[in-house]
Amino acid sequence: MATTAAPRPRKILIIQTAFIGDIVFASPLVYAIKNKYDQVEVALLVRPRGREVAECIPGVDKVITFDKHGRQKGWKGLLSVRRAVRRENFDLLLSPHRSLRSALLSALSGVSRRVGYRSSLGKLAYNIVIRPDDTEPCHLKQDLRLLERAGIPEAGTRLRLEPPPGQQEYVTGFLRKHGLVAADRLVALCIGAHWASKRWPAVYFASLAGALIDRGYVPVLFGGKDEAEVAMEIAQDRGEALVSCLGNRLSESAALLARCQMAVGGDSGLTHMARALGLPTVMIFGPTDPRAHCFEESTVVLNAQVKCRPCSSHGPRRCPQKHHDCMRLVSPEDVLDALRRISSLQTPSPLSASPRLNSRPAMTSAGG
Repeated sequence: MATTAAPRPRKILIIQTAFIGDIVFASPLVYAIKNKYDQVEVALLVRPRGREVAECIPGVDKVITFDKHGRQKGWKGLLSVRRAVRRENFDLLLSPHRSLRSALLSALSGVSRRVGYRSSLGKLAYNIVIRPDDTEPCHLKQDLRLLERAGIPEAGTRLRLEPPPGQQEYVTGFLRKHGLVAADRLVALCIGAHWASKRWPAVYFASLAGALIDRGYVPVLFGGKDEAEVAMEIAQDRGEALVSCLGNRLSESAALLARCQMAVGGDSGLTHMARALGLPTVMIFGPTDPRAHCFEESTVVLNAQVKCRPCSSHGPRRCPQKHHDCMRLVSPEDVLDALRRISSLQTPSPLSASPRLNSRPAMTSAGG
């Protein structure tokens, strides 16, 4: 596809007001822009909850927030964000977010070059458009085509986050609070997801935690406040509470994730953050399709061989078939095997083996 010749941009805006993981997926776009233009200013427009994640993306110079479901809901809110965007005098806009609201904001932005996906409104909102490619399941690879149309060569699909500055005091305090020392080997267990159907069963996390403890690791629960009930189930099955940072700020989660040795979780923002921070990661995919992502060698993907999966692009609130086999048939033993492939995880001596480990035969397929 031919690129669009244009003057060198001074300021570029990327609109991504979807979920936390989607903000992380914007990092290869930022990297490619900075790789092409060393003096350009890059801004990211996100929802307020995503600000702290956007600030962890290397190369992001400014973050603008749009509280589209809160105080800036409706036309008045849209126009207030429009004013904030116009004040910045951007000369290039990229919108990987395929929503009506993002298209409207782009149309009203006053930016001379606007690149986005072709749709009924997209034809009017963007003066440089691409058609969604139904033959390419990976969303990131499709988004990188936006760069191509703007005359910016892609620079790979690797996700990139950096630990936020100013959080060392939080990490030190967290370790002290839980009686941990610098030499302790932490493993992030990302127990939550926006959609409940993408959560691995609590009893499996409890079993995996026991196996990790037997091997000299300290499992740490990561998630939002909504996962408190899941954490309680894990504690009940373990007979004790695990170290937890549930409900903390995302900048604190990023700082603590960077301190971990490896991570395990489902298709969630925190698990994708762990990948982007460079952690060896095991991801369990159930209702969603792993082909929608690009994975690095340090990530292993597990998914059950169930005919009804994937059943949703984002994950339904509940399993439509009422059995949730897509997550239940990935066992703790499968996850341990995957961790051995990407880390120095060792098998403990028989005397210390955990009786809680689910050792039923693997029923999953894995790939990295």
